[in-house]
Amino acid sequence: MALFWDNPAAEPKRSHRFLVTFDLPGNVQAQIFARTFTKPAYTIGVTEHQFLDKTFYYPGRVTWNEITMQFVDAADPDMDATLQAVLLASGFRMPNQVSQHASVVAANAATVNKAASVNAIGTKVRVNELNGNGIILGTHTLNNPFVTSISYGTLDYASEDLLTVDIGLRYDWATYTFGG
Repeated sequence: MALFWDNPAAEPKRSHRFLVTFDLPGNVQAQIFARTFTKPAYTIGVTEHQFLDKTFYYPGRVTWNEITMQFVDAADPDMDATLQAVLLASGFRMPNQVSQHASVVAANAATVNKAASVNAIGTKVRVNELNGNGIILGTHTLNNPFVTSISYGTLDYASEDLLTVDIGLRYDWATYTFGG
């Protein structure tokens, strides 16, 4: 049996080889300038049952954990404008967009909801892990994702760093597909 270290063709996955793809508003598929991406994770709940002087444990519900990612705040496409479009497509209305007239309020009474939030970025977010030749080793797919938080980077005269945006995503479940 050949060990990993004895095989010159064996190579572990590297954290810096990945591409994030999702649908921007208008159903435009895009790869964004991602800097970091937290891979999907889940927690299995535990149910406890006590019987006489003993305690037994049973697996419970699976809960998928929120993920975070960091993107470079690009000028083209303008990430600030794109993320504002995602917020508006999710159903949010700016206070000055809501009419004060009772007859018009119902038409502008949309609020943030799951269907609109999921459709704002597409029903799937894909993260392709790549090898050194750019070949896809596997794909993590987040199903029914929606944005839960956005934190824009800090402007700073003393820094030459790239401006970033941190985004939190919640999703219903994730799948992993081996290979391209």
